Amino acid sequence: MNVRTTPLAAAAALALAACATDPASPVAGSTLKPTGRLALAMNEAGSVVVTEDDIARQAENTPPTNNWVLYTRAAGNATFRSGPATPPAGVGSLEFVTPTGADKVYLFNYDHVQATLASITGMGYSTYRAAGEAQQVAALNLQVDVNGAAAGGFTTLVFEPVYNTLQGAVVSGQWQSWDAYSGGNAIWWSSNPIPGAPNRDTFVSWNTIKQNNPDAVIVGGVGVNQGSGNNALTTAVDNFTLARSGETVTYNFEPYRVAANVESCKNGGWMSLKDSEGDSFKNQGDCVSYVASKR
Repeated sequence: MNVRTTPLAAAAALALAACATDPASPVAGSTLKPTGRLALAMNEAGSVVVTEDDIARQAENTPPTNNWVLYTRAAGNATFRSGPATPPAGVGSLEFVTPTGADKVYLFNYDHVQATLASITGMGYSTYRAAGEAQQVAALNLQVDVNGAAAGGFTTLVFEPVYNTLQGAVVSGQWQSWDAYSGGNAIWWSSNPIPGAPNRDTFVSWNTIKQNNPDAVIVGGVGVNQGSGNNALTTAVDNFTLARSGETVTYNFEPYRVAANVESCKNGGWMSLKDSEGDSFKNQGDCVSYVASKR
């Protein structure tokens, strides 16, 4: 989905051109077995660390081959990196880069396929825009079918901070947190016409979408997207949070996994872990000692 750059009042006149046609079935032809459940790899705090090792990198509009897929168009790209500045969780984040207006990059998770829109009780994420870039930042996307099991009805729902002015203006050079639910009052738009949001320039609350589409279900990916029309934009994202039916999961994007407890060091686990500076451990004892020093 395109990420737009115009203020809400001028959206109808200055909307960007549509991206490629949305697929009727985003997971068609994939090898995934969607569960409709929250991620199972959560730690005690309800957080899941996501690194380069957890994702597949694919061209846009190809069936997902993994529960995490980083899709790209043209020169759009993304890197799991340390920083920038002090991220809201851990030591790093996921940085999106779109050098030209034709580029696009997005990271989608497919653990929530078959979940109902009505079950969602919270969403949010954090962004960091490099100084001197365009006024936009990465958006939040949900691929849904508003007709449920009936034919047709596919759309991508899009949350963009620039249209949620009550949460403050997008600024450069600092981390900002965005509430994409906000008690049901967060503002969204739909890539295709749906009840309550008849065109791409209709900006409505989450509650409006949910109330007008009681049968809506997630049929594809949920995640973060930096769309076309954003030349020379660099945005870092972190702490993507989704709450459903009383459960909340926060996806923490990191360049590597930091040893968090003694158990994670055992049974060879130390070999895939690092300390907070990104240094590898010599052996299990080295890993255990590091964890103990942080208590």
